[in-house]
Amino acid sequence: MPRQPEPSPPRLPSLSLRGRGGSIWLEAGAVWLEEKEARRRIPVAAVEGARVTGRGGRAVEVALWGADGAPGPVFVVEGRDATAAARLVEVINQARPRTGPPEGGASLVDVLPPGTSEAVRRRRRRARAEASAVLAVYLGGIAGLALAGEMDRATMWATGIGPLALGVLVVGTGAAAARRRWVLRKRGVAVVARFSHGGRKKRYFRYTDLEGGHHEIVADHAAPKVGGDPNRIEVVYDAEDPARAVCTLAVRTLVSRTAGVVLFGVPILVLGLAMTVGQVVSLFF
Repeated sequence: MPRQPEPSPPRLPSLSLRGRGGSIWLEAGAVWLEEKEARRRIPVAAVEGARVTGRGGRAVEVALWGADGAPGPVFVVEGRDATAAARLVEVINQARPRTGPPEGGASLVDVLPPGTSEAVRRRRRRARAEASAVLAVYLGGIAGLALAGEMDRATMWATGIGPLALGVLVVGTGAAAARRRWVLRKRGVAVVARFSHGGRKKRYFRYTDLEGGHHEIVADHAAPKVGGDPNRIEVVYDAEDPARAVCTLAVRTLVSRTAGVVLFGVPILVLGLAMTVGQVVSLFF
């Protein structure tokens, strides 16, 4: 008797829900859960049911089939969009089977390394520390000028933080992007990334490094499509840190963005420095 072919996984829409502590999305007939500790691929066959929970109905709870009469594991992702959460739950419940595997759903789950590397987490911690330091300097400057009786200068300092922050954001982001591209120009590896999940605002693409590791990158909206296929783009990743990558961009795109930083960001930054740092310097000269 010929062997019956295995049923193919159900076709699911590429829905996703992201939150502070993790994210959940649908891909290739499976529910994907990503947390700080790990990433889990849960086939739809392992899911007993899903429901909306949490404050405002923005969280998704996914329960797996149990074994031997015991309940299965339950995973919860705290999201930010109640509509997206409800849509995810509806699709999962429509696709899930009505009976579970005898061994339970947990046996079908693949546990993979987290998508966020330790290097990325270190950069995020450093960014939070830098933001705290900037806030301390800002409040300290206002207090210092006020105590010195320079209320006009204190007001200038307080209002000048707006253009200063905007200028630092524009110039700093442009400089960081340019430096990253310069580094990757020397030691980068170009590969093709394929669409993974996401929507209009953010589209996540997945690429494989030379060692077989899988990584994701948020696509730049100006990234050219490989062969005209919107689900394929070219990225360049760092050979020393494969999780660090940039999308390949056309020369005209890079030139226009550089011009925008120089013509807009630099004047705003100079104005912000004059309204803040300049007020302190003028006290001594």
